[in-house]
Amino acid sequence: AEEQRTLETASAAGAKFSAFAVSCALGADRALVDDRCAELARRHLFIRDAGVQELPNQEVVSRYSFIHALYQNVLYERVPASKRVELHRRIGEQGEAVYGERAREIAGELAMHFERGANYATAANYLQQASENAILHCAYQEAVGLARRGLELIERLPDTPERAQQELSLQLTLGVPLIATAGYAAPEVGNAYIRARELCHRLGEAPEMLQVLWGLWSFLLLKTVLGTALDIAKEFLRLAERLGSPGRMLRGHVVMEVTLMHLGEFDRAGEHLEQGLLLHDREGPQDDAFRYTHNPEVAIRCHGAWTLWFLGYPDQAVRRVHEAITRARELAEPHGLAHAFFFAAMLHQLRRESGPAREHARACFEVSREHGLLLYEALSMIARGWSLIDPDRHEEAIAELLAGLVALEATGTEVLRAHFLGLLVEALAQSGQLGEGLSTADEALELAVSNKDRYYEAELYRLKGELLRVTDPISAKVCFDRSLAIAQEQKAKSWELRTALSLARFDQSRSKQKEARALLTQIYGTFTEGFATADLLEAKALLNELSDSKISRQPGSAPA
Repeated sequence: AEEQRTLETASAAGAKFSAFAVSCALGADRALVDDRCAELARRHLFIRDAGVQELPNQEVVSRYSFIHALYQNVLYERVPASKRVELHRRIGEQGEAVYGERAREIAGELAMHFERGANYATAANYLQQASENAILHCAYQEAVGLARRGLELIERLPDTPERAQQELSLQLTLGVPLIATAGYAAPEVGNAYIRARELCHRLGEAPEMLQVLWGLWSFLLLKTVLGTALDIAKEFLRLAERLGSPGRMLRGHVVMEVTLMHLGEFDRAGEHLEQGLLLHDREGPQDDAFRYTHNPEVAIRCHGAWTLWFLGYPDQAVRRVHEAITRARELAEPHGLAHAFFFAAMLHQLRRESGPAREHARACFEVSREHGLLLYEALSMIARGWSLIDPDRHEEAIAELLAGLVALEATGTEVLRAHFLGLLVEALAQSGQLGEGLSTADEALELAVSNKDRYYEAELYRLKGELLRVTDPISAKVCFDRSLAIAQEQKAKSWELRTALSLARFDQSRSKQKEARALLTQIYGTFTEGFATADLLEAKALLNELSDSKISRQPGSAPA
């Protein structure tokens, strides 16, 4: 009978258990219980020896495990339901007492015992901690399941401010792994942060508001609700400045820089990049950093690299994105690594460097596939698709780009889509599908305008002009002029240079060498770096060609 009671209690303790936990649940002498378990294991009756365990107080206790799950299940079912509740509660309380401040280490185990012990508030608290543990170990799917279970449990509690606070913490914990696995724009991500904001307003001046605003901003940005995203970014920065923490202020500059970049306000985005980088050395570790999905040192450099390229600093852009990759590798967090690799791939796409773009896209894909990061897996396919655009592989490039766009759509992400359709236009033009290219360019332009996601708008007009230059030169000139005007309005020198190249070639083909040279000379002269990049090399070569052509037409000169 004593052996049966011991085994039944052990079945509640778990598939693996310590004799110490069983003795506490039974309220029996520890030495007697340990001897009883040792004898059962020696006789191979139901359990076996599983070594020892060192408790936080450095005490060593014996551990055992059931030989088969069937034994544990049958023994567990023999215990009356009310008795099971009592056993689980005792085991949970004993675990809390033994581990004390280190109880987080066994949060999953404690959550199970308190749930089965009908202490749902405590169980939900440990489920949240277990979810956070899973996030820190990059087990995102497990983290989602644990947080959702916690939310289910608190539904059983009375509607009080304490329950609202607990739900707020769980919603914020849930949002992080959902972003990793489903993408920022997934409906369930939006639901989590919208509900979290409602709870913050209900609770008053909740300290979690910054985390809520970050999640909402991320969701709205990826859905390209950029006007509202900018409002939230401003609110985030104001609150961060009021709280006065350099780390929070750095994140405030991140959200402003990213939003303004998408809106095509590159000079203002650059100002926030500079201000954020000044806070870098003062940013220290924060316990809640994982709730923001990205380390701000990585994020501000990734987006900042694009901004620097648009503003005409291609070499500084490369340095910034390499700093982001270095920091992401130091942190060894998959989501941040995938983010950095993707932004590096697309920076090299902007610089027209297919080899480096392909390498970074491959690295992004490998990290994303290993950890189930669906958004970045789709993004890496698109980056790789662009890198394949050449006369021999254009069909493969089109297929990869289309597959990536379909995968991206499945995540609900709308931001970047106009950019990616522009890449598809390039591939279609390379394959000679000019009609399909024109319709895709029109679709991309409509998206850029309607969503206000304007950072790629100048390039889309230029690409459309290139498609039209042979069949409809008048419309092509209109597109080039529109592209140039947008680039100048946005102070986007890199776009201005690329469009000036197209316009100069267009004018050259119509014997307007003087106009072509004047336009290209003006923008080329504003650059202070990046002279080894494709656009600047082509601009220099064309300027030389136009200069030679001018000399050849002078009276008395040799024939060209």
